[in-house]
Amino acid sequence: MICRIYDVPGGTAAQYDQVSERMGDSRPEGAHVHIAGIADDGIKVIEVWDSQEHIDRYMNSGLGQELEEAELPEPKITQFEVRSFDWAQ
Repeated sequence: MICRIYDVPGGTAAQYDQVSERMGDSRPEGAHVHIAGIADDGIKVIEVWDSQEHIDRYMNSGLGQELEEAELPEPKITQFEVRSFDWAQ
């Protein structure tokens, strides 16, 4: 499993909502959790995926294009292998 933390400085709630509405609310294959919030400096997102292949497949399914169309700034991505995944429903 892979955890990704996206830090999108300057990203807004309106941009996040635009992408979310266009992508829909169904869970992508291989995704376990998606947590998003707005901080003082932009958007923060945490996701847990089965594999890099699942992440790439979802990005190529239209998410990458939607992010560009919403004009979201380039995120800083921190990625690491999940050692423990507890408390998720």
